[in-house]
Amino acid sequence: MFSSCSKEQVHQAVAAWAGVGIYQVSARTSLNGLGGKSWPEDAPALISVLEQLCGCEIPPHEYEIWEHVDDIDDYLGAD
Repeated sequence: MFSSCSKEQVHQAVAAWAGVGIYQVSARTSLNGLGGKSWPEDAPALISVLEQLCGCEIPPHEYEIWEHVDDIDDYLGAD
């Protein structure tokens, strides 16, 4: 998938979603447990932000298998 998102934008969105500082988010950061969030149970709020930010649709069967921030980067083709 190709989107108009940068990795920086994705990581900032993840940090905001989790309520943590941007310095706590890297490509290998685990989505489950970040800032006390449960993945994929708490994912829809982040997914809706990413869909708006990146101008795309992300179906649940795609994001439910993501484990790390770089799974989002890779899926969106963020550079």
